[in-house]
Amino acid sequence: MPLSHYRAKPMLPVANRPVIDYAVGRLNAAGIRDISFALGYRPGDIMEYISGYVDIRPSFVCDEIPLGTAGSVKRAAAGVSGEIVVLSADTICGSDISALVRRHRESGAAVTVETAEAEDLGAFGAVRSEGGFMTEICEKCAGLKGRRGVANAGTYVVDTRVLSYVPDGVPFDFARDLFPLLLSLGERIAVCPCGGYWKDIGSLRDYYDANFEAAEMYFPSARHIRRVWNCRRGGSLIAETAVVRGTVKDCVIGDGAVVAGSARLEKCVVLPGEFADASACGEIVGGKFELSPMLGNVNLQNSENPTEIFRLFASIEL
Repeated sequence: MPLSHYRAKPMLPVANRPVIDYAVGRLNAAGIRDISFALGYRPGDIMEYISGYVDIRPSFVCDEIPLGTAGSVKRAAAGVSGEIVVLSADTICGSDISALVRRHRESGAAVTVETAEAEDLGAFGAVRSEGGFMTEICEKCAGLKGRRGVANAGTYVVDTRVLSYVPDGVPFDFARDLFPLLLSLGERIAVCPCGGYWKDIGSLRDYYDANFEAAEMYFPSARHIRRVWNCRRGGSLIAETAVVRGTVKDCVIGDGAVVAGSARLEKCVVLPGEFADASACGEIVGGKFELSPMLGNVNLQNSENPTEIFRLFASIEL
C-alpha cells in the first residue's frame, strides 16, 4: 500500500514490466506452458493482462475467500498428478527453474524449496537445513527481525500427493502450515539455493530498489501482444510510449507516462500513465501522491482527496 490500492501487486511495473511477467518468463524459459493462476485481489486486472500471452496455456482459479497459499494451489491443481512448480507472483527471480526441478527429482523429496540469502529474516520464512534437506522453517518470526540468513524464496516443486494434507475451505499456507506438518510426518523437503537475482517486493523500499536493479539485468520473457518496449536515454529506462519533455536522470519512466517540460526528475519511478510536472528526487510518482521510500516523505499536493490518501499511508511503515 498504497500502490496496491490502485492495482493488484502482481501488476505493479518493475523496470516497465508487470511483476507477474517475470514469473511467466521464468516458467516459459523452463518449457512450462500450462500455467494456472490462483487469484484473489483484483483478479480482473491480472486476467486481462494474461490473455495477451502467446506462448502459454493459462487457466484461472479465483478464491472468493482467502485460502492461503497452499489452499489456493490445491484448488488450482485439482485433477493434476505428479509434480508441479509453484511460484509467488510478487517476487522477481532470475534463477533457472529447470535446475530446481532437477534437484527435486534427484532428491526424491516430497517438496523442493528454493532458498535465498536475506538481510532480514523476520520478513520471510527462515530455513534451516542439513545435508540439503530442510530441518526447520520459521515463517516471519519477530525474533529474527534484522538478522541475516537463509530464507524461503517462494518457488517450490511439489509432489501433488502432499496437497491431500491441505484441508478444504480454510486458510492454509505452505511455509506456515504445510511444511512444518510434512516435517513432523517424516516427509523430506529438499532445499536448493537460488542461482540468480532474487527480490521480494513486499515493501515500498524493495519495490523502488527492484526497478533500478532489474533495469540493469536480463530476465527471460514470454511473447505478449501488448509488450511495452523500452529505450535507454542516458541513465534512464524510458517506455517508448512515454512522452518526456522535462529533464530525467537515472529514472524509470512508465508506459504512457508524461514528463512535462517543467519537471526535473532524478532517481524517480514514474508509474504508467501518470503525469509529472514538478521536480523530484528518489521518489515514486503516482496519480495521487509522490512518496520517498527512503525518507518516508509523502507529497499529497496533487491529491483531490488528501484525507483518503493519508488514511492509506497511516498504517504504513516505510
